[in-house]
Amino acid sequence: MRLSVAALVGLVSAPALAFEPGSLGDHYRDTGHVQGCTEGGELPACTIIAGGSQFVVPLDGPTPPEVMATLRAMAPLTYVEFRGDILNVFDSHAEFALGAIAAADAAGDPHGRTLRAMQGEWVSAEDAKARVRVEGLVWTDLYDGEEVAASVISLGEGCSDGSEAAGEVMELFAIGSLDAGSLCYSGLVVDADRMEATYTARGNTLVFTAVK
Repeated sequence: MRLSVAALVGLVSAPALAFEPGSLGDHYRDTGHVQGCTEGGELPACTIIAGGSQFVVPLDGPTPPEVMATLRAMAPLTYVEFRGDILNVFDSHAEFALGAIAAADAAGDPHGRTLRAMQGEWVSAEDAKARVRVEGLVWTDLYDGEEVAASVISLGEGCSDGSEAAGEVMELFAIGSLDAGSLCYSGLVVDADRMEATYTARGNTLVFTAVK
């Protein structure tokens, strides 16, 4: 996962924190998108994704009930400002105590339209067995119907390694490994039927068509 120190400052006004900032762990604040909530599995929780990092808020953790209720009522892909304390950092996510969350101005979300256009399943123009499923900000690679890899999506204006990129940039951070690095794609273009982006490391363009 990726945590940006720069995101620790600059959050605009939000409801008062329900616990003292930094009392449970390192304090963190940022803007991001709601991924959604799961009731089952090993860790029932809600997830917020920001800057390629997953912030997992356990349903039975120290997040105050009223703050958790606000998060659970938000639809996936809601653009939010949030803050709280990092409890633990794992390979693919940070366990997070949410102190405050509020819907941010959607007009200030520079990549919201692209994210919404990306939702669904896409098939490679080169290989019909190769598909991609985009759910919220999670990109899952499939081949012949089997899941082969999953990554967290981060959209921006440049790659995190500082390499040159043109147009809207998509960076994919692998889920399951802290040291896996990322894959950067420039010139991301998405409409109702077609998605394409150029892999900056090799210069080849990937083209997908929407699965109806």
